Amino acid sequence: MRARPPGRELLDHPILGGRAYLGSALWAGFLLALGLVLWGVGAYTHRDGGPDPRWLLATLAVSCTLVVFRRTAPGAVLAAATLVLAADAAVGPSTAVVINYGEALYAACVWGRRRLANGVLAAVCAGGVVLFALLVFAVADGALHGGPLAVAQAVGLYVLAFGSPTVSGLSVREHRLRTSLERERARRIERMAELDRRNAVAEERGRVARELHDVVANHLSAVAVQSTAALSMRESDPERTRRILGVIRDSSLRGLTEMRAMIGVLRGPQDAPELEAVTPRLDDADRLLADAREAGLEVDVVWTRRDRPLPQRADSVAYRVLQESLTNAMRYADPMRVEIALDYPGGARGGHGAHSGASGDGELLVLTVSNGLAGKGAREPGVLDGHGAGAGLTGMRERVQLLGGRFSAGPVEGRVWRVRAEIPLVPDEERPGAGRREPIGGGAGPVERPDGAEAEEGAAGGRADEGNGAR
Repeated sequence: MRARPPGRELLDHPILGGRAYLGSALWAGFLLALGLVLWGVGAYTHRDGGPDPRWLLATLAVSCTLVVFRRTAPGAVLAAATLVLAADAAVGPSTAVVINYGEALYAACVWGRRRLANGVLAAVCAGGVVLFALLVFAVADGALHGGPLAVAQAVGLYVLAFGSPTVSGLSVREHRLRTSLERERARRIERMAELDRRNAVAEERGRVARELHDVVANHLSAVAVQSTAALSMRESDPERTRRILGVIRDSSLRGLTEMRAMIGVLRGPQDAPELEAVTPRLDDADRLLADAREAGLEVDVVWTRRDRPLPQRADSVAYRVLQESLTNAMRYADPMRVEIALDYPGGARGGHGAHSGASGDGELLVLTVSNGLAGKGAREPGVLDGHGAGAGLTGMRERVQLLGGRFSAGPVEGRVWRVRAEIPLVPDEERPGAGRREPIGGGAGPVERPDGAEAEEGAAGGRADEGNGAR
């Protein structure tokens, strides 16, 4: 640690005003020297029979001493300087003390309170008006020779000695106030930018958490269900074991593939061309249904036909809601059966028993997924799960609400768990948060959706559906 130079502590002592006020002491010394020069050349008024002019040196010294404390106590300095000016006027007056009094006026306007500055301005203006009136009266009465020129000169000297320091001080004060306000405004803007950055980071973390959950949960749930089925077999069945292992392998590989695709998009630029490729759509949902059937879940699907493509965001949200709903059904459905109804606005209904779309709310894509519950006291999907805390339901609700839609999930009609999502079909450029990054992670190959008929056979060597979409 460096040693402090001798005398450094004196500069920081509050009595001397600290280093910030060292300039005031130097300025006071300069004014004292200037005053001595002015006194030496006779820049003062000496009346015959009046006090000795050397008394003006005392008033000069006192006024220069007051300049040292003009920042720390501007109001007290102005009051004391006024008394000194009055005493100097009684003896002389002298030019140097008038100059020092201008310094007191300037300091009161710059460093004093607003009320003090306004009072100084009012007093100087009032003094100028009184002086002008007295001069005009004196000229009219003949007591002052020189006429209007003498009045103009006297008023000019008054403005130079008293008005100019006051106006200069007020101008500097306003400038400093504006500078302070601009600094405060800059700090607020910086803080708002930091808060926006934190909100963006939090939103991105939530988005990545939803995508990670959707990518991992579906495939790991299929792996867990198939593994449980294999472990629960009491008799050896090589063919069934091989089929289960095939489903586990396919689910694992697809999960790894989607995970790599998601990480690739996260590491790449926001407008990367891979973004569209990994965004899931309802046309990619055949593997979800195939995996569900391979896990032993009966899937009854009722769809309506589409006459135009869906907006990318709405299509992706519908896919994710369907994916999470099937994942929960595989884990909690009793009996192992799920009913899926999807209504497109203005579409022609295919099959029978489809759920009707909402009316009067604009164009909505309505997705309903229903499955049975084990009975009273059974665990609700994703809520009382021993391995989770409702992240799936939370993610579905957030996705739908981000598009301005409505989401509900819960038991109905006693032992039926129903998930219902009403997703507005808003064009991607008009949707809320259109400038944000699109969801990532996705499904696999294309699918041709039948009108309420059974889905195709599972991609992992699954068995053909038998009647009404059942496994």
